[in-house]
Amino acid sequence: MADQGSIPPSNVPKPWQPRFGLAGLMMVMLVLAVVAAAASYMVRAQEGGQSLKLAFILFTLAAPVLLMVAVSLLRQVVVWISRRGRR
Repeated sequence: MADQGSIPPSNVPKPWQPRFGLAGLMMVMLVLAVVAAAASYMVRAQEGGQSLKLAFILFTLAAPVLLMVAVSLLRQVVVWISRRGRR
């Protein structure tokens, strides 16, 4: 006879929970800030002015590349500092 006090494990899956660390949240906020800045330039460009259209185009094309360069450099500096601290 089976033990009456034991409860069989539940087959109900746990609800999904986001798992973001501080670095991940900061990256998401940085990307959203860049997108918001590009959207701001786009709205201003629609209102008029060739210089604003040029700024929007340049910002939209250059921002992703510059963002990746900045994040890569920051990551390399953090790795370099952590390696230097181990010695």
